[in-house]
Amino acid sequence: MSEEVAESLAVMPVQRKNGTYALRLCLDQGLLTPAMTRRVLDIMEVCPGVSLRATTGQRMNLEGVPEARLDEIVAMMGTSIPKCPPGMSVCSGGELCRFGKQATREMSEQLLSVIKANGPYPFKVKTGVSGCGMACGLSFVRDIGLVGRTEGWDVYFGGCATSKAGPGVLLGQELSREETLAAIGRALVFYRENGKKRERTSALLRRLGQDAVLRAVRQATV
Repeated sequence: MSEEVAESLAVMPVQRKNGTYALRLCLDQGLLTPAMTRRVLDIMEVCPGVSLRATTGQRMNLEGVPEARLDEIVAMMGTSIPKCPPGMSVCSGGELCRFGKQATREMSEQLLSVIKANGPYPFKVKTGVSGCGMACGLSFVRDIGLVGRTEGWDVYFGGCATSKAGPGVLLGQELSREETLAAIGRALVFYRENGKKRERTSALLRRLGQDAVLRAVRQATV
């Protein structure tokens, strides 16, 4: 048996239709360390019927937790939080992928800091960070999308993957790291100040038009 000490996890309880709960593991860019995995496996061994499932947002859910054991299992997992950090889809990037043009991991961490600093927002903000134009991070259809190019980042805002799917508006091409983060910050401020409650960025673009966002981002650079 492993001698490794199990690592505590932050989890967000989500009630399901059948009365059970899912515990959403709030992971950093989808990373499960061996110590985190040990903690989850230990819980699954003493709680028959639960299962571990990957989510589309690069997180993991411990599904099938009975309501009667919710508090017990949350305590075993670590800490309960009301909301996970903003969702991010991050590809392996230039650090690992042979197609990657830009490194994605560090950029994603800095981007998350910008998102947190400029909130709260009218509704959820999902992000995709891709190291190349194949966009494995789903960057074109996220509220914020970064696509790595040889000389920098293409920046998209207001993409949508729902029934009105479509790519976001292009805020800039081959921007430096600093230019990328600054442009996103300005776009998020525009969203925060002009979005209606529960209105995603794509709906904001349809209502006000792409030019309104582009003017706000570009005027701030003058």
